Amino acid sequence: MRIYQCIHKYGPHIPLFEKKYGVTDDIGFETLRSLILDDGYASTYVLLPALEDKNDEVFFTVWDYERLQWAWARENGLSTTDLDEIKFAQIEELRPDVFYNFSAFADGEFINRLGKKENRIDVCWNALIEKEPRTFFEYDGHISLHRPFVEQWRGMGLAACELQPAIPPRWGHRATPNRTIDVLFYGQYERRLHNSTNSVVDALIDFKKRRQSDIRCHLEYWEQRPAVFPNFRWPRWPIVTFPPKAVRQSANRPLYGESLYDAISRSRIVVNRYADYSQDFKSNMRLFEAIGLGAFLISEEGNYPDGFEPGIDFYTYGSIPELIAQIERVLADWPRHSEAARRSQRKISALYNKERQWNEFQDFVTSL
Repeated sequence: MRIYQCIHKYGPHIPLFEKKYGVTDDIGFETLRSLILDDGYASTYVLLPALEDKNDEVFFTVWDYERLQWAWARENGLSTTDLDEIKFAQIEELRPDVFYNFSAFADGEFINRLGKKENRIDVCWNALIEKEPRTFFEYDGHISLHRPFVEQWRGMGLAACELQPAIPPRWGHRATPNRTIDVLFYGQYERRLHNSTNSVVDALIDFKKRRQSDIRCHLEYWEQRPAVFPNFRWPRWPIVTFPPKAVRQSANRPLYGESLYDAISRSRIVVNRYADYSQDFKSNMRLFEAIGLGAFLISEEGNYPDGFEPGIDFYTYGSIPELIAQIERVLADWPRHSEAARRSQRKISALYNKERQWNEFQDFVTSL
C-alpha cells in the first residue's frame, strides 16, 4: 500500500523554523522534509512509515509550504510554481493507493481537480471543531479525532474512522527529571466573545502575579488598533485595543515543534483547554503532547478517548476556581504527582503508539 499524506503549513511557524535551521533557497526537498519531520511538525499525525523515512510506503509533504514544494518541482524538472500543479504532479508520479488529505477545508476543493480513479482511495482528515462537521462527499472516507463527528458521519451513511493522535517513540527519552517550569499553557488568544481559552489565560496570568511560581503562557495573538484617519486629533500610533495590556506584558512568545516539546518536557503542569464547540468529548493534540512528554496534565471535565482516566492519568476542572485549586494541589505535592505523570506517560505512550495508529489507519482504508 502506497500513501500520499499531505498537510498544510501553519504560517506563523515557518519563519521561526527557517531561522532556526538556516533554511535557504538552495536546500533540497529531501533535506528540508527531513528537517520538518525531525523538528516535529504535526508529529502526532504523521504516519509511522514517513517518520521512519519509508517514503515508498508513505510520501509525506506540506503541500503549501512554497520552499519545500518548489524544491521538489525544481528537482523533478517542473517549471511551475503553482502549488496545486506540483501536488498533482507528485500524486501522478507516486500513483498512490491512498490519498490522505489533511487540508480538504483549505485547498480549494483540490479533490475535484484531481478526479476520481478506481484504483485510488481518497480519505480526508477533519479536526476543525465546529457546531457541525464539515463533510466532503467527494472522499471515500472521513477521519477525525472528534468522536461526535465520526458518529454523525456514520449516521449519514458515510465511512468514518476515529483515529486519535499517536505519541512518537522518541518522546519517551525526552522527559526531564528536573522540571523547572511550574505551569505551561500554549495556544491562541483570540478576540471572540465568550472565548473560554482567554478566560483560562487571564486566570493563569492573575495567578502568576499572586504566586512566586514560574507560570508561562506561550501565546499567539494579533494586536488590534483602531483605524487611523487623516485627522491630527488621532495619535500617530493608535493604542492597542486587543489583547489587554496584562496579556501583552505577561505572555511568552509562541513555540512550535521541538522548541515546544522541549518546554513541555521541562514543565511540571500543562493546562489544556478545548474549542468552544468540543461538546462533551475531549481530545486534541495537546492532550497527547503533555502526557507523552511526561508533564502532569490538567484538562477540562468531559469524556476522553479510551484509556484516559481522569483522576488517575490527569486532573480535570469545571471552572476557573477549580483549575487554580488543581494547580495548587499538584504543586503542593509535586513528588507524588511527578510519579503519577511518569505512570501516565508510560501507559498512554504504550496505548497510543505509532504502530497502533498506523494499523488502525490501514484497517480503515482497506475496509473502503
